[in-house]
Amino acid sequence: MTTTKSKTRHRTGAGETMNPDHIGMHRLIVVGVIVTLLAAIGTSWNGLIFVAGWQKLPEQLRWLTPVMIDVPLVVLTLVRGVLRKRGIRARGLLWGILGLTLYSSTANFVHTVSGSNFRDLGVLMGALTNALAPWLILSLTEVLWLVITKPIRPRAPRKAAKRAARAPRAARATSAPQQPTLDFDAPAPYDPVATMREANR
Repeated sequence: MTTTKSKTRHRTGAGETMNPDHIGMHRLIVVGVIVTLLAAIGTSWNGLIFVAGWQKLPEQLRWLTPVMIDVPLVVLTLVRGVLRKRGIRARGLLWGILGLTLYSSTANFVHTVSGSNFRDLGVLMGALTNALAPWLILSLTEVLWLVITKPIRPRAPRKAAKRAARAPRAARATSAPQQPTLDFDAPAPYDPVATMREANR
């Protein structure tokens, strides 16, 4: 009587991989980016509301300041992505976005430390955290654009495109039948009738 031993394969995670292009992974990334982006906008919004008080704006109009600064930060970053997809380099727009981000970051920092003692590390840490919010808005908007759009396909250089267009023409020119050329110095072909006539003379 023979007994056979069944081989059991222990389940491990060594061969498991994650598909980064899976729709579930894509949705998870998009949701995470949007939630973090909204948190950064809310933090910066609250700081700029205090700045609006320094502008002597009426209390019912203080929401205009964060709309004037943080909303264009998101919109201009998306516009830059659109222009980049079209192959347009808007360097001036990039400098404007960075300047707007720096201004918003400085405003968030100043409103936190205003009237506080810099010896308090908690106040300084809170100011740095508030100042980080506009930079998160910029980076997360950029990440969101990269995730939800297709990659940009590099264009072929003009010289390579011209060479590719000329290649079929050159191939057709070389494959065309060539006309035979006459060589007058070559000996005439052998003709027996003409040879007999010359001999009878």
